[in-house]
Amino acid sequence: MAQNQPTWLKLVHRAERAVGDHVEAFVTSDVYFDLLTQGTRASRRVLQAAESVSREWLHLWNLPASSDVRRLHEQLSRVERTLADVAKEVNDRAENGARPKPEKPQ
Repeated sequence: MAQNQPTWLKLVHRAERAVGDHVEAFVTSDVYFDLLTQGTRASRRVLQAAESVSREWLHLWNLPASSDVRRLHEQLSRVERTLADVAKEVNDRAENGARPKPEKPQ
């Protein structure tokens, strides 16, 4: 079956055998993982710096940044969870025939 392979495929297999072992040895080495870690950290620093600059510019023009929207989304999620808990409590009391107790003003 090897004789029936196209020439380009034979070349690809030959190149893979010549390079593959070296690449595999590199990507499993400590040097590779150190470089990967440093690259990830550098990328994160660049992204944080860019986000900081864009946030300052957006706030300068009184526009919300993604961090503002994210914070509001988290706050809304907490309100929705609280509302769902209150609704469940009201339904549980209604099913048990209990009337909700009015809260005393403080």
